[in-house]
Amino acid sequence: MTTGTDRPTDAEATPGGSAAPGGNSSAYGESLADVYDSLYPAAGPAIDSMVGFLQKLRPAPASLLELGVGTGRLAIPLAGSGYRVHGVDASPAMLAKLHENDSTGRVTTSVGDFSALAVEERYDLVLTALNTFFMLPTQEQQISCLRGIHDALADDGVAVFETYNPQVYHRLTEATTRVGHLAPDALLLDTIQVNQSLQSVLVVHTIMSAGGLRKVPEVSRYAWPAEFDVMARLAGLRVTDRWADWDRSPVTSHSEKHVYVVERQNV
Repeated sequence: MTTGTDRPTDAEATPGGSAAPGGNSSAYGESLADVYDSLYPAAGPAIDSMVGFLQKLRPAPASLLELGVGTGRLAIPLAGSGYRVHGVDASPAMLAKLHENDSTGRVTTSVGDFSALAVEERYDLVLTALNTFFMLPTQEQQISCLRGIHDALADDGVAVFETYNPQVYHRLTEATTRVGHLAPDALLLDTIQVNQSLQSVLVVHTIMSAGGLRKVPEVSRYAWPAEFDVMARLAGLRVTDRWADWDRSPVTSHSEKHVYVVERQNV
């Protein structure tokens, strides 16, 4: 077991994003909605870099669908940059917090299971950020999500996925603990266990504050890059680029994250 005192980076802090489909993810979002903005601040260089990355792919006022939109950490700055943003999340509490944060009311939302995505509109951009894709717990659900994204994309649209580098967790051979600071009177303790054969990561978030102690479990299933490529092809998509971050830095064995750019195969 290892411990740390500094709050981890986004790629390290938690395998999952804001909320994945189904009862477990909805419970995850409901449990963390009140502290999510402390976990993932909605401003700073990382946000600016992400907006710039998407602007080069499809500039505003393109239409954008964000899956696992959470409290609007990305959606609100994107809407402020001129994108027409719709967000899907499994957690009503997360979406309620998003609308509190969205003072202009520019982001539209819906509660939904994005492993079985069904949308009426087709979008120029589909964004699945902060490891949210890996919160789909099976390969079948991940392929189903990719098929839904295929159908949601405009003919010349692109999908963007931000995931952790599987190697970050696959190399953990024993339980690992990381400690981060949420607030002057609150700590976050993450206990991480990896099942390498299942490509599965279990994180138990323990929040310790003046109000007491709260535990929130989270499971993610990581896919290696070659597997992601095959799943995308099965869904009628193809990976066109893979970067180590929003700054388009090249992927190395030490990269903490992967940013995939995916298009429909018939483009």
